[in-house]
Amino acid sequence: MPTRKQVVLWEKFLDDNPEIEFVWIQYLCFKATFLVQILPVARFTKLIEEGQPVPLTKTALFLLPVDKRPADTTPGGVCYLQPDISTAYCQAPPNSHRAVVTASCFDSNGRPMEECPRSRLGVLSNMLKEETGFYPLVGFEVEVMYMRRVRQDGKLGNYELMDEHHSLYSMTTDDWSQLPMLEHTARAMLRAGIAIEKFHAEAAPGQWEFVLPPEAPVDAVDTLLKARSIINEIAEKYDVRATMCPRPSTKHAGNGMHAHLSMNAISGRDLKDTEPFFAGILEHLPAVIAFSFSQEASYGRIASGIMSGGEYICWGWENKDAPLRRISINRFEIKSLDALANPYLALCGMLAAGIDGMRRALRLTAGISVSPAKLLPMEREAHGIRAMLPKSLSASLGALETDHALCDLLGDPIVRFYVAFKRGEMELARNMTDKEKHDYLLSTY
Repeated sequence: MPTRKQVVLWEKFLDDNPEIEFVWIQYLCFKATFLVQILPVARFTKLIEEGQPVPLTKTALFLLPVDKRPADTTPGGVCYLQPDISTAYCQAPPNSHRAVVTASCFDSNGRPMEECPRSRLGVLSNMLKEETGFYPLVGFEVEVMYMRRVRQDGKLGNYELMDEHHSLYSMTTDDWSQLPMLEHTARAMLRAGIAIEKFHAEAAPGQWEFVLPPEAPVDAVDTLLKARSIINEIAEKYDVRATMCPRPSTKHAGNGMHAHLSMNAISGRDLKDTEPFFAGILEHLPAVIAFSFSQEASYGRIASGIMSGGEYICWGWENKDAPLRRISINRFEIKSLDALANPYLALCGMLAAGIDGMRRALRLTAGISVSPAKLLPMEREAHGIRAMLPKSLSASLGALETDHALCDLLGDPIVRFYVAFKRGEMELARNMTDKEKHDYLLSTY
């Protein structure tokens, strides 16, 4: 049956954007890349008016790189993409004839699929509000490194770093040369309805950060994915590669995708009562990392002294060498997250961990203001720092499988398929050279 709200939203969107010819329906799969189906606008409009979803071969949800199928998955089946018109935007001119809409995945009975991270994130967000009297807001920081394209005999060979004349918050000659592209990107984001808070130079060559506004979890991820798509789209117009992969260069800390997560009172709750939520994230962090650092390349950022969250499970006020950096009584920055992750799934892990912390009334350990790596073992013990973050995807997947409380909240279908997918991905990677893996990440993320 058609949803009147969706129909009204689409009619208004068409009125505001009469040049639309095609609609891209996109769904973020487990490998954090989009599955896309493109429909003529008349066909898409008819489906919205009739309340019809778009069928998709279910296997596509779980395909590994080079379209290999993980073990224990069937080759058939069907699922349905349910577009969310509230996410619609047009690509930047001269491609404004293309509208883009994000979808969730439904089963044949018209219910959200249990394996759909976007749907599950909505369930966990509602569960958190109903159980605790607090609601979460999330704002992402998008770090991106712009790289030159290297061509040989007219063909794309590889990518290389921009010049080293660049530093945090600076505006060098090289930065000025990139400014038209950056302003073009910011204008396209604003036109697409993203209320960006600011953008600025980061530490590595050609690296910039775009700060996105706080929103409800599902909306925040929708906005993040829209922003990332726009960054890539505009970079292509300037013939540069915008990569968000975690370590484009081993000489630099690389790209994170940090999330600012706050818990906010619906009514009559003391903000101090949100501490068990963040204590839950800390306790379950080894398992949550399986979602937020979802490929082996991510674990190169688990290091002390590079302001990427460090190696120890801890928190600290404005401490960038802790995986949880506290900013206010009810707001933390989660630093152990990058763009290889499916952000719906990463936030599912964080909310599930926080819900468990609230249910069990966990208490935060003492915060730390220095890098824990610089402390003696007895000093770390005094701050309740007794464990390090997993140093490999295999270790974090093992932590996830044995974290029964987290798995119960996430749901068996998501965990089971995700673990099978990641193990299949790791098996493929074993047959690739380091250069092949590096080139794949640069060209994909």
